[in-house]
Amino acid sequence: MAEDANSSAKYRTAAAAVEQVLRQAVAVAVPGMSAAALCSYADSLVEAICSSVFRKDESIERGVAFPTTVSVNRIIQNCSPAAGEDYTLREGDVVKIEVGAHIDGFISSAAHTTVATNSPATPVVGRRADAISAAYHASEVAVRMIRPGQSAANMVKALGLVASGFGCTVAAETFTSQIDRFVVSGRNTFANRFNPNVPVPNLTFEAGEVYTVDCTLSTGNGVARESTFSPAIYQRDVGQQHSLKLRASRTLFTSVRNQHSVFPFLMRGVVGSNQALKAGVAECVRSRLLVPFAVTMDKEPGDTFVAQFKATVICHHTGPVRLTRALPMPNVQSATSIPAESEIGQILALDCEAASLPELPRLKSQIQAPIPTQQPVDQVSMDMS
Repeated sequence: MAEDANSSAKYRTAAAAVEQVLRQAVAVAVPGMSAAALCSYADSLVEAICSSVFRKDESIERGVAFPTTVSVNRIIQNCSPAAGEDYTLREGDVVKIEVGAHIDGFISSAAHTTVATNSPATPVVGRRADAISAAYHASEVAVRMIRPGQSAANMVKALGLVASGFGCTVAAETFTSQIDRFVVSGRNTFANRFNPNVPVPNLTFEAGEVYTVDCTLSTGNGVARESTFSPAIYQRDVGQQHSLKLRASRTLFTSVRNQHSVFPFLMRGVVGSNQALKAGVAECVRSRLLVPFAVTMDKEPGDTFVAQFKATVICHHTGPVRLTRALPMPNVQSATSIPAESEIGQILALDCEAASLPELPRLKSQIQAPIPTQQPVDQVSMDMS
Protein backbone atom coordinates (compact mmCIF):
# COMPACT_ATOMS: atom_id res chain seq x y z
CA MET A 1 0.00 0.00 0.00
CA ALA A 2 0.91 3.64 -0.24
CA GLU A 3 2.26 3.80 3.35
CA ASP A 4 4.93 1.19 2.67
CA ALA A 5 8.22 2.91 1.81
CA ASN A 6 9.17 0.53 -1.00
CA SER A 7 5.80 0.57 -2.73
CA SER A 8 5.54 4.33 -2.26
CA ALA A 9 8.90 4.78 -4.00
CA LYS A 10 7.70 2.68 -6.92
CA TYR A 11 4.39 4.54 -7.19
CA ARG A 12 6.26 7.85 -7.20
CA THR A 13 8.81 6.70 -9.74
CA ALA A 14 6.04 5.51 -12.06
CA ALA A 15 4.33 8.89 -11.56
CA ALA A 16 7.54 10.73 -12.44
CA ALA A 17 7.81 8.68 -15.62
CA VAL A 18 4.20 9.41 -16.56
CA GLU A 19 4.63 13.13 -15.95
CA GLN A 20 7.78 13.33 -18.07
CA VAL A 21 6.28 11.32 -20.93
CA LEU A 22 3.02 13.26 -20.87
CA ARG A 23 4.88 16.58 -21.03
CA GLN A 24 6.91 15.43 -24.01
CA ALA A 25 3.88 13.99 -25.80
CA VAL A 26 1.81 17.15 -25.27
CA ALA A 27 4.67 19.27 -26.60
CA VAL A 28 4.54 17.54 -30.01
CA ALA A 29 0.74 17.30 -30.30
CA VAL A 30 0.65 19.89 -33.06
CA PRO A 31 -1.09 20.14 -36.44
CA GLY A 32 0.38 17.61 -38.85
CA MET A 33 1.32 15.12 -36.12
CA SER A 34 0.34 11.48 -36.61
CA ALA A 35 -1.76 10.10 -33.75
CA ALA A 36 -0.26 6.64 -34.31
CA ALA A 37 3.28 8.03 -34.19
CA LEU A 38 2.48 10.01 -31.04
CA CYS A 39 1.17 6.88 -29.28
CA SER A 40 4.22 4.87 -30.31
CA TYR A 41 6.58 7.64 -29.19
CA ALA A 42 5.02 7.90 -25.74
CA ASP A 43 4.96 4.13 -25.20
CA SER A 44 8.62 3.91 -26.21
CA LEU A 45 9.47 6.65 -23.71
CA VAL A 46 7.59 4.84 -20.93
CA GLU A 47 9.46 1.60 -21.62
CA ALA A 48 12.83 3.34 -21.80
CA ILE A 49 12.35 5.33 -18.61
CA CYS A 50 10.99 2.40 -16.62
CA SER A 51 13.92 0.26 -17.77
CA SER A 52 16.34 2.86 -16.40
CA VAL A 53 15.11 2.75 -12.77
CA PHE A 54 15.37 0.13 -10.00
CA ARG A 55 18.04 -1.51 -12.13
CA LYS A 56 19.47 -3.51 -9.22
CA ASP A 57 16.32 -5.61 -9.31
CA GLU A 58 16.20 -6.60 -12.97
CA SER A 59 13.65 -9.34 -12.31
CA ILE A 60 10.75 -7.00 -11.58
CA GLU A 61 8.14 -6.28 -14.23
CA ARG A 62 7.90 -2.69 -15.40
CA GLY A 63 6.76 -0.56 -18.32
CA VAL A 64 3.45 0.39 -19.88
CA ALA A 65 0.46 -0.05 -17.56
CA PHE A 66 -1.99 1.10 -20.22
CA PRO A 67 -1.02 1.84 -23.82
CA THR A 68 -0.88 5.53 -24.69
CA THR A 69 -4.06 6.81 -26.28
CA VAL A 70 -4.65 9.90 -28.40
CA SER A 71 -8.37 10.62 -28.61
CA VAL A 72 -9.45 13.67 -30.59
CA ASN A 73 -12.58 15.85 -30.48
CA ARG A 74 -15.67 13.61 -30.08
CA ILE A 75 -13.69 10.47 -29.25
CA ILE A 76 -14.06 9.69 -25.54
CA GLN A 77 -11.35 7.11 -24.92
CA ASN A 78 -9.14 4.16 -25.89
CA CYS A 79 -7.93 5.40 -29.29
CA SER A 80 -4.48 4.11 -30.25
CA PRO A 81 -4.85 3.90 -34.03
CA ALA A 82 -2.98 1.47 -36.23
CA ALA A 83 -1.24 2.74 -39.36
CA GLY A 84 -4.24 1.88 -41.53
CA GLU A 85 -6.56 3.96 -39.33
CA ASP A 86 -4.14 6.75 -38.51
CA TYR A 87 -5.31 10.29 -37.94
CA THR A 88 -3.27 13.44 -38.54
CA LEU A 89 -3.94 16.22 -36.06
CA ARG A 90 -5.55 19.35 -37.47
CA GLU A 91 -5.57 22.97 -36.38
CA GLY A 92 -8.05 23.37 -33.52
CA ASP A 93 -8.36 19.67 -32.64
CA VAL A 94 -9.07 18.97 -28.97
CA VAL A 95 -6.48 16.28 -28.19
CA LYS A 96 -6.67 13.99 -25.15
CA ILE A 97 -3.46 12.10 -24.33
CA GLU A 98 -3.44 9.38 -21.67
CA VAL A 99 -0.28 7.66 -20.40
CA GLY A 100 0.14 4.84 -17.87
CA ALA A 101 3.27 3.27 -16.35
CA HIS A 102 4.08 0.79 -13.61
CA ILE A 103 7.10 -0.30 -11.63
CA ASP A 104 6.77 -3.80 -10.17
CA GLY A 105 3.00 -3.57 -10.59
CA PHE A 106 2.65 -0.20 -8.82
CA ILE A 107 0.69 1.95 -11.25
CA SER A 108 0.46 5.62 -12.05
CA SER A 109 -1.54 7.07 -14.91
CA ALA A 110 -2.55 10.51 -16.08
CA ALA A 111 -4.24 12.27 -18.96
CA HIS A 112 -4.11 15.81 -20.25
CA THR A 113 -6.04 17.72 -22.89
CA THR A 114 -4.41 20.17 -25.26
CA VAL A 115 -5.40 21.92 -28.47
CA ALA A 116 -3.40 21.30 -31.64
CA THR A 117 -2.52 24.75 -32.92
CA ASN A 118 0.17 26.71 -34.68
CA SER A 119 -0.86 29.80 -32.69
CA PRO A 120 -0.48 28.81 -29.01
CA ALA A 121 -0.55 32.43 -27.85
CA THR A 122 -4.10 32.84 -29.16
CA PRO A 123 -6.64 31.78 -26.50
CA VAL A 124 -9.07 29.01 -27.38
CA VAL A 125 -12.67 30.14 -26.92
CA GLY A 126 -16.18 28.78 -27.46
CA ARG A 127 -17.24 25.21 -26.79
CA ARG A 128 -13.71 23.87 -26.98
CA ALA A 129 -12.81 26.15 -24.08
CA ASP A 130 -15.94 25.12 -22.16
CA ALA A 131 -15.13 21.41 -22.46
CA ILE A 132 -11.49 21.84 -21.42
CA SER A 133 -12.27 24.22 -18.55
CA ALA A 134 -15.04 21.96 -17.27
CA ALA A 135 -12.90 18.82 -17.38
CA TYR A 136 -9.92 20.59 -15.79
CA HIS A 137 -11.94 21.97 -12.88
CA ALA A 138 -13.80 18.68 -12.47
CA SER A 139 -10.46 16.92 -12.11
CA GLU A 140 -9.23 19.45 -9.56
CA VAL A 141 -12.46 19.01 -7.59
CA ALA A 142 -12.31 15.21 -7.72
CA VAL A 143 -8.68 15.05 -6.63
CA ARG A 144 -9.45 17.21 -3.58
CA MET A 145 -12.27 14.89 -2.58
CA ILE A 146 -10.02 11.82 -2.27
CA ARG A 147 -9.77 12.22 1.50
CA PRO A 148 -10.76 9.95 4.41
CA GLY A 149 -14.48 9.97 5.13
CA GLN A 150 -15.51 11.59 1.84
CA SER A 151 -18.04 9.60 -0.17
CA ALA A 152 -18.24 8.49 -3.78
CA ALA A 153 -21.77 9.87 -3.95
CA ASN A 154 -20.60 13.35 -3.03
CA MET A 155 -17.87 13.21 -5.67
CA VAL A 156 -20.30 12.16 -8.41
CA LYS A 157 -22.64 14.98 -7.36
CA ALA A 158 -19.81 17.53 -7.45
CA LEU A 159 -18.65 16.42 -10.89
CA GLY A 160 -22.20 16.81 -12.18
CA LEU A 161 -22.36 20.34 -10.76
CA VAL A 162 -19.11 21.32 -12.48
CA ALA A 163 -20.27 19.85 -15.78
CA SER A 164 -23.68 21.55 -15.73
CA GLY A 165 -22.12 24.87 -14.80
CA PHE A 166 -20.16 24.85 -18.07
CA GLY A 167 -23.07 23.48 -20.11
CA CYS A 168 -21.36 20.10 -20.37
CA THR A 169 -21.97 16.51 -19.30
CA VAL A 170 -19.81 13.85 -17.68
CA ALA A 171 -18.95 11.26 -20.32
CA ALA A 172 -20.34 7.77 -19.86
CA GLU A 173 -18.05 4.86 -19.04
CA THR A 174 -15.44 6.99 -17.28
CA PHE A 175 -14.56 5.99 -13.74
CA THR A 176 -12.82 6.63 -10.47
CA SER A 177 -10.96 3.39 -9.73
CA GLN A 178 -9.13 2.13 -6.70
CA ILE A 179 -5.83 0.63 -7.78
CA ASP A 180 -3.39 -1.70 -6.12
CA ARG A 181 -0.37 -3.68 -7.12
CA PHE A 182 -1.10 -5.21 -10.56
CA VAL A 183 -4.74 -4.09 -10.20
CA VAL A 184 -5.89 -1.41 -12.66
CA SER A 185 -9.48 -1.36 -11.46
CA GLY A 186 -10.08 -2.55 -7.90
CA ARG A 187 -13.16 -3.26 -5.82
CA ASN A 188 -13.89 0.42 -5.10
CA THR A 189 -14.60 1.52 -8.65
CA PHE A 190 -17.53 3.71 -9.63
CA ALA A 191 -18.82 5.65 -12.63
CA ASN A 192 -18.27 9.40 -12.52
CA ARG A 193 -21.46 10.01 -14.50
CA PHE A 194 -24.65 9.98 -12.46
CA ASN A 195 -27.16 7.39 -13.62
CA PRO A 196 -30.52 7.29 -11.81
CA ASN A 197 -30.86 3.61 -12.70
CA VAL A 198 -27.49 2.63 -11.22
CA PRO A 199 -26.97 3.75 -7.60
CA VAL A 200 -23.55 5.08 -6.70
CA PRO A 201 -21.79 2.52 -4.47
CA ASN A 202 -22.09 3.23 -0.76
CA LEU A 203 -18.39 3.75 -0.16
CA THR A 204 -16.15 6.26 1.54
CA PHE A 205 -12.48 6.79 0.86
CA GLU A 206 -10.04 5.44 3.44
CA ALA A 207 -6.46 6.33 4.28
CA GLY A 208 -3.93 4.20 2.43
CA GLU A 209 -6.03 3.71 -0.69
CA VAL A 210 -4.79 4.81 -4.11
CA TYR A 211 -7.14 5.95 -6.89
CA THR A 212 -7.08 6.98 -10.50
CA VAL A 213 -9.62 9.71 -11.18
CA ASP A 214 -10.68 10.04 -14.82
CA CYS A 215 -12.63 13.24 -15.44
CA THR A 216 -13.86 13.25 -19.03
CA LEU A 217 -16.49 15.83 -19.94
CA SER A 218 -18.33 16.57 -23.16
CA THR A 219 -20.17 19.46 -24.73
CA GLY A 220 -22.58 16.83 -26.09
CA ASN A 221 -24.86 14.49 -24.20
CA GLY A 222 -21.95 12.33 -23.04
CA VAL A 223 -23.64 9.11 -24.15
CA ALA A 224 -20.97 6.76 -25.50
CA ARG A 225 -21.18 4.66 -28.62
CA GLU A 226 -18.54 2.70 -30.47
CA SER A 227 -16.63 4.64 -33.09
CA THR A 228 -15.46 3.38 -36.46
CA PHE A 229 -11.98 2.76 -35.04
CA SER A 230 -11.19 -0.89 -34.41
CA PRO A 231 -10.24 -1.86 -30.85
CA ALA A 232 -6.46 -1.82 -30.51
CA ILE A 233 -6.14 -2.39 -26.75
CA TYR A 234 -6.92 -5.74 -25.12
CA GLN A 235 -6.49 -7.29 -21.70
CA ARG A 236 -6.38 -10.85 -20.45
CA ASP A 237 -9.17 -11.94 -18.14
CA VAL A 238 -7.09 -14.11 -15.84
CA GLY A 239 -10.23 -15.44 -14.18
CA GLN A 240 -11.48 -17.08 -17.37
CA GLN A 241 -10.60 -20.55 -18.63
CA HIS A 242 -11.65 -21.95 -21.98
CA SER A 243 -10.58 -24.65 -24.40
CA LEU A 244 -9.90 -22.94 -27.72
CA LYS A 245 -10.77 -24.82 -30.90
CA LEU A 246 -8.74 -23.01 -33.53
CA ARG A 247 -4.98 -23.47 -33.78
CA ALA A 248 -4.64 -19.75 -34.54
CA SER A 249 -6.49 -18.89 -31.34
CA ARG A 250 -4.32 -21.20 -29.23
CA THR A 251 -1.13 -19.80 -30.77
CA LEU A 252 -2.30 -16.23 -30.26
CA PHE A 253 -3.27 -16.76 -26.65
CA THR A 254 0.04 -18.48 -25.91
CA SER A 255 1.84 -15.47 -27.38
CA VAL A 256 -0.23 -13.11 -25.23
CA ARG A 257 0.52 -15.08 -22.06
CA ASN A 258 4.23 -15.16 -22.87
CA GLN A 259 4.44 -11.43 -23.61
CA HIS A 260 1.94 -9.85 -21.21
CA SER A 261 0.80 -10.33 -17.63
CA VAL A 262 -2.31 -8.61 -16.33
CA PHE A 263 -1.95 -5.18 -17.94
CA PRO A 264 -3.75 -4.02 -21.08
CA PHE A 265 -1.66 -4.27 -24.25
CA LEU A 266 -1.73 -3.42 -27.95
CA MET A 267 -2.89 -6.36 -30.01
CA ARG A 268 -0.86 -5.19 -33.01
CA GLY A 269 2.28 -5.64 -30.90
CA VAL A 270 1.42 -9.34 -30.57
CA VAL A 271 0.02 -10.03 -34.03
CA GLY A 272 2.29 -7.84 -36.14
CA SER A 273 1.92 -8.83 -39.78
CA ASN A 274 1.04 -12.43 -38.93
CA GLN A 275 -2.44 -12.80 -40.37
CA ALA A 276 -2.71 -16.32 -38.96
CA LEU A 277 -2.48 -14.92 -35.43
CA LYS A 278 -4.97 -12.20 -36.27
CA ALA A 279 -7.48 -14.89 -37.21
CA GLY A 280 -7.45 -16.09 -33.61
CA VAL A 281 -8.54 -12.82 -32.02
CA ALA A 282 -12.28 -13.33 -32.52
CA GLU A 283 -12.43 -16.72 -30.75
CA CYS A 284 -10.33 -15.46 -27.83
CA VAL A 285 -12.76 -12.55 -27.43
CA ARG A 286 -15.85 -14.78 -27.73
CA SER A 287 -14.36 -17.06 -25.09
CA ARG A 288 -13.76 -14.00 -22.87
CA LEU A 289 -10.10 -14.85 -22.51
CA LEU A 290 -9.32 -11.46 -24.03
CA VAL A 291 -11.33 -8.30 -23.42
CA PRO A 292 -11.21 -5.53 -26.05
CA PHE A 293 -11.34 -1.85 -25.08
CA ALA A 294 -13.80 -0.27 -27.48
CA VAL A 295 -12.92 3.14 -28.92
CA THR A 296 -15.96 5.17 -27.89
CA MET A 297 -17.23 8.55 -28.98
CA ASP A 298 -19.97 10.94 -27.93
CA LYS A 299 -23.20 9.90 -29.58
CA GLU A 300 -24.21 13.51 -30.32
CA PRO A 301 -23.06 14.59 -33.81
CA GLY A 302 -21.86 18.01 -34.91
CA ASP A 303 -19.33 20.25 -33.18
CA THR A 304 -19.07 18.17 -30.03
CA PHE A 305 -15.86 18.27 -28.00
CA VAL A 306 -14.69 15.94 -25.26
CA ALA A 307 -11.89 16.84 -22.83
CA GLN A 308 -10.11 14.66 -20.28
CA PHE A 309 -7.90 15.14 -17.25
CA LYS A 310 -6.83 12.13 -15.23
CA ALA A 311 -4.77 11.85 -12.05
CA THR A 312 -3.45 9.22 -9.65
CA VAL A 313 -4.05 10.13 -6.01
CA ILE A 314 -3.16 8.67 -2.62
CA CYS A 315 -5.82 9.02 0.07
CA HIS A 316 -3.54 10.00 2.95
CA HIS A 317 -4.81 10.44 6.51
CA THR A 318 -4.05 14.18 6.18
CA GLY A 319 -5.87 14.50 2.85
CA PRO A 320 -5.19 13.83 -0.84
CA VAL A 321 -1.64 13.46 -2.11
CA ARG A 322 -1.45 13.83 -5.85
CA LEU A 323 1.06 11.46 -7.44
CA THR A 324 0.68 12.59 -11.05
CA ARG A 325 0.95 16.37 -10.94
CA ALA A 326 -1.20 18.49 -13.23
CA LEU A 327 0.37 20.01 -16.33
CA PRO A 328 -0.38 23.68 -17.02
CA MET A 329 -3.91 24.23 -18.23
CA PRO A 330 -4.16 24.96 -21.99
CA ASN A 331 -4.60 28.56 -23.10
CA VAL A 332 -8.39 28.61 -23.03
CA GLN A 333 -10.92 31.29 -22.16
CA SER A 334 -14.34 30.00 -21.21
CA ALA A 335 -17.21 32.42 -20.69
CA THR A 336 -18.02 30.49 -17.50
CA SER A 337 -16.26 30.89 -14.16
CA ILE A 338 -16.68 29.24 -10.75
CA PRO A 339 -17.59 31.63 -7.90
CA ALA A 340 -15.29 31.24 -4.90
CA GLU A 341 -18.27 31.20 -2.53
CA SER A 342 -20.05 28.39 -4.38
CA GLU A 343 -20.00 24.76 -3.23
CA ILE A 344 -17.54 23.91 -6.01
CA GLY A 345 -15.43 26.97 -5.27
CA GLN A 346 -15.09 25.90 -1.66
CA ILE A 347 -13.94 22.43 -2.69
CA LEU A 348 -11.36 23.95 -5.04
CA ALA A 349 -10.03 25.98 -2.11
CA LEU A 350 -9.16 22.80 -0.16
CA ASP A 351 -5.53 21.79 0.17
CA CYS A 352 -4.11 19.11 -2.10
CA GLU A 353 -0.53 18.02 -1.54
CA ALA A 354 1.68 17.26 -4.54
CA ALA A 355 3.86 14.21 -4.00
CA SER A 356 7.60 14.65 -4.07
CA LEU A 357 8.73 12.75 -7.17
CA PRO A 358 12.23 11.35 -7.72
CA GLU A 359 14.56 12.70 -10.36
CA LEU A 360 14.73 10.27 -13.27
CA PRO A 361 18.07 9.22 -14.75
CA ARG A 362 19.07 10.48 -18.18
CA LEU A 363 18.37 7.95 -20.89
CA LYS A 364 21.46 6.43 -22.45
CA SER A 365 19.81 6.47 -25.86
CA GLN A 366 17.52 9.35 -26.70
CA ILE A 367 14.20 8.55 -28.35
CA GLN A 368 13.53 10.88 -31.23
CA ALA A 369 10.19 12.65 -31.20
CA PRO A 370 8.07 12.16 -34.32
CA ILE A 371 8.05 15.01 -36.82
CA PRO A 372 4.77 16.56 -38.03
CA THR A 373 4.06 16.04 -41.70
CA GLN A 374 1.90 17.93 -44.14
CA GLN A 375 -1.67 17.03 -43.40
CA PRO A 376 -3.30 14.90 -46.12
CA VAL A 377 -6.63 15.90 -47.57
CA ASP A 378 -8.26 12.51 -47.03
CA GLN A 379 -7.90 10.78 -43.70
CA VAL A 380 -9.91 8.93 -41.12
CA SER A 381 -11.92 11.51 -39.21
CA MET A 382 -12.34 11.41 -35.45
CA ASP A 383 -15.50 13.45 -35.93
CA MET A 384 -17.40 10.78 -37.84
CA SER A 385 -21.15 10.78 -37.33
